[in-house]
Amino acid sequence: MTVTVRQRMKSLTMDFNYTYSHSLDDASGLQSAGAYGSAFIVNPIRQGDWYGNSDFDIRHLITASAIWQLPFGRGRHFGNSMRRGLDAFIGGWQLSGIYRYNSGLPETTSPYDDARWATNWNVQADVTATSPISSCPDRTGTPKLFGGCDLKAIYQSFRNAYPGETGPRNWLRIPNAMNADLGLSKSFTMPWSEKQELQLRWEVFNVANYQPFGAIDTSRSGIGVQRDPALRGLNPPANWSNFTAIQGDRRVMQVGLRFSF
Repeated sequence: MTVTVRQRMKSLTMDFNYTYSHSLDDASGLQSAGAYGSAFIVNPIRQGDWYGNSDFDIRHLITASAIWQLPFGRGRHFGNSMRRGLDAFIGGWQLSGIYRYNSGLPETTSPYDDARWATNWNVQADVTATSPISSCPDRTGTPKLFGGCDLKAIYQSFRNAYPGETGPRNWLRIPNAMNADLGLSKSFTMPWSEKQELQLRWEVFNVANYQPFGAIDTSRSGIGVQRDPALRGLNPPANWSNFTAIQGDRRVMQVGLRFSF
């Protein structure tokens, strides 16, 4: 489902888009991908066992953009008849922005490395939850995918795959992502010709410097090494479900100069 709202006025253009979707497949990738690419299915004899959320499944997606010609200067609402010298400083300003929000993507790499090959001699199967579990990310202390839950209880709620199993695919989610970019520009009309224009632009990407966490620790220190933790009452390793990377990039600024003729 897609919803679009668009409004155009003399000096302001706004655009809002919302998409609700759900993508499912047996493997997310091209059939021409390499043997160990994203299109690989752990148990080809029971292909349906690998059916689940696509790697790129985004349930909610919001984008919004706007361009506003500030109403100051010659030909504008305020200062329509101001002198050219003053207009060079006050007039010709434009503000633009793009905003994006999306719900969390599936966690495609399990942090619960079973270090066993229960079903496929070449690829490890995912571990299986023994009770209902959902991700509960936390940024305090060491950021973890399950930092906001009873970490020990979550850790003890998994077991290794049995022979023939592949484990559930893409059922956990990483945090939601959000980004906003802003641009401020100033246009100068050349004194020798109104058809020629010089524009100075200042653009800021990821204005809020918001950095949602993404990838998590997948080193071999999880369920496989410890076998079934609940049966032995074990504590999770220190790096279990730790976030190791962010989505997107840090805040970046750039300045540009453009001459139109």
